[in-house]
Amino acid sequence: MRNMASGDTVILRSYIAVNGVNQDKADEILFSGSQDIPVVRIPATTLAYNSKPKITITQTSGTLRSFPYTIILQIMEVI
Repeated sequence: MRNMASGDTVILRSYIAVNGVNQDKADEILFSGSQDIPVVRIPATTLAYNSKPKITITQTSGTLRSFPYTIILQIMEVI
């Protein structure tokens, strides 16, 4: 959340499809104003192959900003 400033509000949400079809909200974090820690790290999670993980970021107030991101996906299999 490096680019946030006073007056900005952002909501970060994650979704997973528990039943493999419909994505439901799994977590939600609200950020407001300038952030002391500029990087948000979502801990690794083991999910089923059909869980359809999704992460959204919604800015609800303040000056429109861009938020750079990277996602690393590790696929594991039984050996």
